[in-house]
Formats: sequence, structure tokens, C-alpha cells
Amino acid sequence: MRRALTALTFALAALAGVGQAVTVTPAPGEGRPLDGPLLGGPGFNLGNWMPVVEALPELRALRPALLRWPGGNIGDENDLTRAALQTLKTNWTLLGEPDLIVQTRVFTRGGVGRAAPGDAAQAVRDARELGLRVAYWEIGNEPDLYATNRSDPGWTPARYCATVRAQRAAILAADPQARIAGPATSNPGAFLDEVLRGCADAFDLVTYHLYPTDGGATDEAALASIERVTGSVAHLRELWADPQRNPTAQGRPLNLAVTEFALSWRTDRARHLSDALGGLWATEATLRFLEAGVRPAYFALMGVGNHGLLDDAAFPRFGYGALREAAQLRGQSFPVSGDDPRVWLHAATDGDRLTLLALNTGAETLPLTPQLDGWQLIGAKTVTPAGVDADRFPTALNLSLPLKLAPQSVTRVVFRRAP
Repeated sequence: MRRALTALTFALAALAGVGQAVTVTPAPGEGRPLDGPLLGGPGFNLGNWMPVVEALPELRALRPALLRWPGGNIGDENDLTRAALQTLKTNWTLLGEPDLIVQTRVFTRGGVGRAAPGDAAQAVRDARELGLRVAYWEIGNEPDLYATNRSDPGWTPARYCATVRAQRAAILAADPQARIAGPATSNPGAFLDEVLRGCADAFDLVTYHLYPTDGGATDEAALASIERVTGSVAHLRELWADPQRNPTAQGRPLNLAVTEFALSWRTDRARHLSDALGGLWATEATLRFLEAGVRPAYFALMGVGNHGLLDDAAFPRFGYGALREAAQLRGQSFPVSGDDPRVWLHAATDGDRLTLLALNTGAETLPLTPQLDGWQLIGAKTVTPAGVDADRFPTALNLSLPLKLAPQSVTRVVFRRAP
């Protein structure tokens, strides 16, 4: 659907000249539902520390289709109590009761904490009694880091698989209809591959996280890392189909979700996380996952240092404005292509409307000319870093062609089917 985005293509684009016109045309390929019952739209990590009620209109405008809770390593540092689930229910209800993934506790230090299979089963019973509809119970969080970041080398893929099987049995005894997710590794890699070799059959939903940088990469390398989105999905589908690497779940469908992702994992560093580049990457990753049939849950909804679409005081960051525009893409994806790799393109049709999203990752204003036969341009709005900082977004664009894409911006263009 788009040209591969690499540092080389960025260099070639720069050599072609600043301000070169970008043409958008239909591309080969089949569309797929973006908001059907099996997929939904953008998802986010939610935590009980987030003041959801203080920013409810802003958060509802994101149209969250999935919430993952308690978010991050909180689930491996705190017990899954009934009181915590009650707070979750309040925020889940305020946000429209989207699909819900709940982490169980797996890691403890010195055995202090409620992480036994029976504790997971009790959480299932508590959730049911509270009226929470949990789509998946995700077993732990980033178990590949327990050996290093938490100094417990006993956590191997084999030990994690044993834990999954024990918690799964207890959860299903409490609720035979429950579904299990995991292993929620910190990134794709050897640990994830080995877990799937050992216990792929234990998962109804395979989950992992994607954090390609620590905020220290060059802008070119950071943007090029977007290819890890589609690359990771392709790798797991290939692995799943291989009876040598997946001996336990052959013949079963592969359901995938990325339950945390951001351009950078460094919460204490704003660069490539709370800035425009981080927001552009997050929006593009969300749309690529959705178009690949993968459920995405961005980290995080709000208030986690430099992570979060809203900051600790509930003010929006550029990523919020960008993803709010992306949430308007619903219906059936519509493959399009452009002739400048600095502009990432996505489109969808919904009845007699076609919505095009253009993400200009470049540092220059670029003119955009849509060539979409059978569609009439009726509106265009853009989100820029300056507009978000001034709390004036999105802003309407002049509809004379070519449209002007501001540097590091997200522009939503709407068409009506021509009579």
C-alpha cells in the first residue's frame, strides 16, 4: 500500500527537491473492515491513576475500541484486587465499555504478592460479580524482562509457559468461556518465539509489545522503524504456520494484538515520544496494525510521564490530535498510494464518504493532489504541533488544489461519491 520507508528513501526524497508535489491515487489490493465486531478501532492502555473523569470529552473523542488494564508493569507490582477492579469499572463505563484486556499478576519478589493461579481465578470471579465484561485475560507483562530488569534469571520461556498453563486452568475453572492472551513480551524476539514453540496452544490471543527506540535515534532511523510494525506481524504469521516452530497449535487461527507500543520506551525522555515525531509514528503504527488485522493498544491513554496522549495535567499532546483524526477512519479500508515516502497515506470508505488521512513526516510544506476518480472533495482539516500547543485543532484547509500539508502534520481529507 505504501513504499517501504527507509533512510535511503528519505534521502532520495530530499534530493528530489523541497515542496515536490505529492499525488495520491488508488492502489491495488483489497480493503478490509476497520471497525467490525472482531477488530474495532484504536485501543489504549488504561491505569487507575489516570484522571479519566477530568478529560472525558477529549478521551471519548478518540473512540476507544479496546482498553488494556492495569497498563505496563503496574500489573506485576500490585495485586489484582476487587477494589482495583471496581475503579476500573468506573473508568471503563465512562469510556463507553469498549473491549477489555485485563492483565493477571505473574511476577513477585520473594513470593510477596498474590500471583498464584487461584488469585487469577478470584479476579475472574470478582470481575464477573462487578459486571465487567473481560474479553481476554492477559497472563503477566513483559516476562522476557524479568530475568534482566527484575534480576530473576529463573524466568525462562519454559517457566512462563508453565505459569500460563496453570493460570489458564484456574481461570477456565472459574469461567469456562474466558479467553487467554499473552505473552505480552517487551518486543518481538527470541523469548516470544520460544514461548510460542512451547505453549502457543494456551493462547486465544497472541500479544506482544513494540518499542523500537529509546528516543536516541536519528529522526530518519526513528521514522524508518515503522517497518517493524508490518515486519513483526509477518514474522509471527510465518512462525505460526510452521509446525517446527509452532508444534502445539497447528490448524488454529492466529489472533494478534499489540498491547503496548510507542516509538520510544523511555518514559523520562520527551524526544520521539511526546513530540510530533512520536505522535506521527504512533498514528501510523495504529493504522498499520488495524489494516493488518491486528488489535492495537497504544501506551498510554494519558498521564504517564512523557507517555500518554494527554500529559499529567490532562493537556493534549500532538499524538492526541493525530489519533483523534485517525479515529475518523472507519468502515472499509481503501488502498491508496502516493509518490513521496515522506507522506504516509491511509483511506477508508463508509457509505458515500471516503476519508483520506495524510501524515506529512517531513520538515517542509508539501502540496497534495488527490486523483481519486468518482470522488468529490468536500472538506479538509489539519492538525499541526503549533495548533495543538495553542489548543486550536483541527483547522480547516482551503479546498483549492493542491492541498498544502504543513510540516509534521496530520491532514484529514473527506470526499463524497460523485453523482
